[in-house]
Amino acid sequence: MLPTATDNGARLAAILPTGIAAVAHGLGQDPGAALDTMLGPVLSDGGASEASSQLASLPPIRSLVVVVVDGLGHANLKARAGHAPALARLPQRRIETVVPSTTGAALTTITTGRLPGTHGLVGYRIRHPKLGMVSTLKEWQGIEDRRSWQLATPLFAAAREVGARPVAIGRPSHAQGGLTEAILTGADYQAGQRIEDRFAVASALIREQEPVVIYLYIDELDKAAHEQGWQSGAWVRRLEQFDAALDGFLRGLPGNVGVVITADHGIVDVQPHQQILLDSDPERLKDVVDIGGEPRFRSLYLREGTDPEPIARQFEESERGRAWVATRAEAVASGAFGPMAPGVADRLGDIIIAARKQVAYYCSDDDPRARAMVGQHGSLSEDERGVPLILGGALAGTGIASVVTEVARSRIPLPGSA
Repeated sequence: MLPTATDNGARLAAILPTGIAAVAHGLGQDPGAALDTMLGPVLSDGGASEASSQLASLPPIRSLVVVVVDGLGHANLKARAGHAPALARLPQRRIETVVPSTTGAALTTITTGRLPGTHGLVGYRIRHPKLGMVSTLKEWQGIEDRRSWQLATPLFAAAREVGARPVAIGRPSHAQGGLTEAILTGADYQAGQRIEDRFAVASALIREQEPVVIYLYIDELDKAAHEQGWQSGAWVRRLEQFDAALDGFLRGLPGNVGVVITADHGIVDVQPHQQILLDSDPERLKDVVDIGGEPRFRSLYLREGTDPEPIARQFEESERGRAWVATRAEAVASGAFGPMAPGVADRLGDIIIAARKQVAYYCSDDDPRARAMVGQHGSLSEDERGVPLILGGALAGTGIASVVTEVARSRIPLPGSA
């Protein structure tokens, strides 16, 4: 069975809508109405009222910058805080990312305000009804209607509606592509190759005095972790580079600009001797026709008509605490993915194997480049799911983190909220 999720990524989902509502308040509009517009049928009236009253007590902000640092887990940052003095000075708390703790699912949640079960990107490799197994990060060829695959509307149009220009800043290579079109629609894309370049673009936009909502994406730490591990010198150097660029950006920031820093997932390091081959016992894969997900969160697709229950229990017994194992029905019923839109459950495998210990699940014929990855994520461990919520600029020292919690609580009941 999967462990009980604490907030299913609900606080992560509330960051951008809460920030846009704060901008609406700063521009003289009703933040509660902005929240209603963005979250619509999933936001209760009580939650909107409570959140808007808290927003009204905050210092008004004219612009918002949401910095998403791929792979900057709360535990990873805490362990290397001495290398990030600018981040260490800022108010921060631990929140949780979505299930699975993977980039496509989490970034889509941040930009749409919806959980994976609603937006549909419920894993790294999932099953498309016509194309078969596809990567939600890269394999969008043949998916002409992006909204039929990524089901939720990005929130950037809502920023424009409250009077702010929405801008996404990332690498030039990310300016186009299926995932970009699916989650950044409505934002003006501006590119910067280096971390410093992206912050320079953000600074220039803020100096123009036009209200802006900026989504700034940093992927260098994640790349370094995959290649050499988050405990490597390469990852620390990228953290130091990011921290220095952030420090310079914050020092030049006008007083009416709020900054939120978060991440899509944390990272754990898995060494070669900790890899487990699913096909070491071919018998247990005899009814498996596809293997999806990623090494820390595997999704097994069975031959049509096969009962997943005995196979799931067999895996549960064989793994003996190394993994959480659940059937698709059990995983959906646990609420791990949030509310499920029609057809989304079918994208998952019949059996979910989520690494519990510091292991990763492969097959012997997997791409050697994948087998060479050190830093990994996707599962439900504390280190993978914990991400920071860090406040800077005009939001530092305010109660907006509590507002995020209220918005999340009104959408998905959190522990103790009943």
